[in-house]
Amino acid sequence: MLINQVKFFQALCLLAVGLLAGCSGGAADTPALSQVSGTITLDGAPLSKASITFQPQSGSSSVGMTDEAGHYELAYNKDAKGAVPGQHTVVISKMGEPGSPNDTEDQVPPQFNRNSKLTAVVTEGENTVNFDLDSKAK
Repeated sequence: MLINQVKFFQALCLLAVGLLAGCSGGAADTPALSQVSGTITLDGAPLSKASITFQPQSGSSSVGMTDEAGHYELAYNKDAKGAVPGQHTVVISKMGEPGSPNDTEDQVPPQFNRNSKLTAVVTEGENTVNFDLDSKAK
């Protein structure tokens, strides 16, 4: 079971990197970026194996995956870490464990993903943006 979880996480990471690579125009097309990292918790516990997307008002999104401690670091594309400075809508998602009855259901409440009202402002330089999610919040 643990091996399947590790393989799933590795496949998910490869997919994210592949998507970033496919959406990247190369280093010459990369705008000025700021480093963004942080921790995500859900009901006080670290949210592991979750994806996080920062969607700017215009331009390309930056994505990351949380580790076992809920820590993430954003990547703009396969060659560049960070996000464009400015206002972002934030989407956090985590699918159920492969093979479980809920493996196609998002384990994060919809108010933090498909109906997300989460926002973040990325400033020049290094940014630490933590999210303490409450599943009972509306």
